[in-house]
Amino acid sequence: MSYRTTDWRFDPETMFALDDRTAVVTGGASGLGRAIALGVAARGASVAVLDVDTASADKVATAITDGGGSAIAVEADVTDENSLADARDTVLDAFGDYDTLYNVPGTNVRVPVLDLDPADWRAVIELNLTGVFLSAKVLGEHLVERGEGSVVNMASIRGLDGGAAQSAYSASKGGVVQFTKVLAAEWAPNVRVNALAPGYAKTPLVREAMADEEWYEEMRDGHLLDRFADPEEVAGAAVFLVSDAASFVTGATLPVDGGWTAV
Repeated sequence: MSYRTTDWRFDPETMFALDDRTAVVTGGASGLGRAIALGVAARGASVAVLDVDTASADKVATAITDGGGSAIAVEADVTDENSLADARDTVLDAFGDYDTLYNVPGTNVRVPVLDLDPADWRAVIELNLTGVFLSAKVLGEHLVERGEGSVVNMASIRGLDGGAAQSAYSASKGGVVQFTKVLAAEWAPNVRVNALAPGYAKTPLVREAMADEEWYEEMRDGHLLDRFADPEEVAGAAVFLVSDAASFVTGATLPVDGGWTAV
C-alpha cells in the first residue's frame, strides 16, 4: 500500500507506533494510569511510571521490563512542585529525554453541596486540577523547551455534564477541560495538548462506590453500552492522542464513555 501514500505526512502503517517515544505517566501505579502506562509500552514507548505509591509503581514498571520493554518507577507527588522537579530530573537522568506526558491522578468525594466539607472540596480540586497544572508546568516545560511533544490530561464525563453530588469532582474536571484548551493555545504549534473524558471505569476509585448497588445500576444504565469500562479500554484513545495518527488534533477533549454523552 505504500505506493499510494508516499506523499502522506505519516506512514499509515506505522502512525500508531510509539517506538521512538518516552512517556511520563503521573498516577501510573493503578487504575487508568496503570492501563495507559502498559498500553503505551505495548506500542513501543519507554515509560516513566510516576506515583506517590512507589511500590505499586515499581510493579507496573517491572511488568513492562519483564515483557521486554523499558520502564522506571519514580516517586512523585503531583501537588508538590519540588517533588515533580525531582521526578523530572530522575526521568531525564534515566532516559535523557521525554516527549510525552500523561496527567492522570484523581480523587472524588460524592457528597451534595450543602453537606460538602470545604476541606474535602479543596482536596479534590488540589489533586484533580492543581495537580494537572503543576505537572504541566514542571514536566511540560521540557516539552516546550525541546520544541516537540504531546500532553494528555485526564478529564471525565463529569467535567462535561456535571451531576448531582459531584460538585468538587465536576468542577475540577471541567477545569481540566478548559485548562487543556489554554495549554493547547499557549504551546502550539509544537506541543499538542488534549484531554480524555472517560465514562465510569472499574478503577480503585470507582470500585468502592460500586458496592452501592442502586448507585451502580443507575450509573451503568447511563452508558449506552450498558456497562462500566475496563481500564484498558481507555488505553487505545490514550495511544491515539500522542501518536502520529492524531497529528492534527490539539485542544480537544475525547470522550471514551460508552455513549454516556450521546444521550
